[in-house]
Amino acid sequence: MKLIFVFLFFFLVLTVKGQIKSLDSISIINQISYSKKLPFIDYNTNEIEYYNLNAIKPFFDKLKLANDRKVTIFHFGDSHVQYDQAPGIIRENFQQLFGYLGRGFVFPYAAAGTHAAFDYKTKMNGNWSNSKNINKEINLPIGLSGVTIRTTDSTAGFQLQFYSAKEELKKVDLITLFLKTSDSSFQLKYRLSSLDPWINVAISSILNNKIELKLTSAFNTTFELQVNKTDTTQCEFEFYGMQLSSTSNKGISYNSVGINGASLLSFLKQDLFSEQIKQVNPDLIILDYGTNDLAGGKFDSIYFKNNLTKSINRIKEVLPNTCILIPTIQDFTANGKNITATAEYALFLRRFAKNNNIILYDYFAISGGKKSMRKWLGNGIAKSDQIHLTQQGYVAKGELYGNAILTGFARYLANPREQVVLDRKPLQPILKDTLIISDSLAVNQTNKLPKVDLIQQNKKISTAESQKSASKNSKDVNNVSKKSKFHVVKKGETLSGIAAKYRTSVTQIKKVNKLKSDKLQIGQKLILP
Repeated sequence: MKLIFVFLFFFLVLTVKGQIKSLDSISIINQISYSKKLPFIDYNTNEIEYYNLNAIKPFFDKLKLANDRKVTIFHFGDSHVQYDQAPGIIRENFQQLFGYLGRGFVFPYAAAGTHAAFDYKTKMNGNWSNSKNINKEINLPIGLSGVTIRTTDSTAGFQLQFYSAKEELKKVDLITLFLKTSDSSFQLKYRLSSLDPWINVAISSILNNKIELKLTSAFNTTFELQVNKTDTTQCEFEFYGMQLSSTSNKGISYNSVGINGASLLSFLKQDLFSEQIKQVNPDLIILDYGTNDLAGGKFDSIYFKNNLTKSINRIKEVLPNTCILIPTIQDFTANGKNITATAEYALFLRRFAKNNNIILYDYFAISGGKKSMRKWLGNGIAKSDQIHLTQQGYVAKGELYGNAILTGFARYLANPREQVVLDRKPLQPILKDTLIISDSLAVNQTNKLPKVDLIQQNKKISTAESQKSASKNSKDVNNVSKKSKFHVVKKGETLSGIAAKYRTSVTQIKKVNKLKSDKLQIGQKLILP
């Protein structure tokens, strides 16, 4: 029975891939499923959000044509991303649906003294030095991978060994090396198997720090590279990462690069970023940071505002048409203490998304919200450190991320022009900052969007109806202010903590209560906005 199911699934996928140009929202929704459903995860509202349709439109317009053109996604992050289990699930599901364009970015992590992703291992020989974006002192330029390795050893080399030959690897016929190309660089040689002859690669200063290797034989599971000193002037080799892709240029190229311990500050230390991201030219960039930024337990809005703004500006300066998605982070525990600042960051990021026209994915709320990591741990899908997840946990995370994007895509396919102001459950705490998205799609118990809702999406909403809805919302706001609730300050409480508890902001609490400072007294009665 299991084999029959697998056959039927792949038959459906291949059928949909052939019809990608005219793909409809029902077909996309029929691809959304979960390996396991847990009661504390909010599947019904699992979707990306945006205040302006232009934040996502360029990406979705290209995704509609994935069967005829290349669509590139680049996912940056920390240890959750370096292991690649969750991004790997997104990659696999997206490529099954839209087409395979290779494994994407990989790195010989053994030469940098750290672990590889879940689907491959690395080996190295010779002596190597390295710099990572988490280091206080960085001695080497760093590119997209967040790590650089360098050697002066003429016997040095490395190997990548994948555990199985998946479909994404079978499509690989192009390997792009990002490296320092200078007259002092060692020449190179590579092979795809220990039984294959070595193929020589020439390096010169005119190659603009990138070399493309067009494979003449099929990529299986191995890539081995060795430095090749052919002249006395050659004395070094500096390497920034590599991309395994396909020359077909049809389908999804999903690249994920993360470094253990990385933060937003780490991302900003990658000084070769602009040069290399322009060469890769992604349609969507995911900035998946925050856990290490909040590990100390405090939320600093100025820190996040400054560094997120710098990160976005850095991308937009080079790729003005690339869409940017920033997810909130999951509840976690550090040093035995639950980090409540994750709730404050989620609220901050919602407002930041509006002001900067980026895509928001409220993974904090979807994954269970406050203190939900205990539930993940109790269900065996989080590790004992209550920061990282088990393999099953990362599968669940990857499915949530991927399905959130697919749900948004289904909305767009159903009605690519209409924008309706919604006040759904996750948005109620912010009365006036309601997101603009395509339309409302109800999710039933099997996580499929019913046809009736999709048909209703095609109906126009008249100006009169919109004005009537706006008038009703205005009355609701007034009623809230007349029937205000109160909070009595307890020992140890702060304005930021109270604001996060009631999903509001410090500014709003101070405004309603006419407070001139952030100081509170035990027993003080606060009006809640």
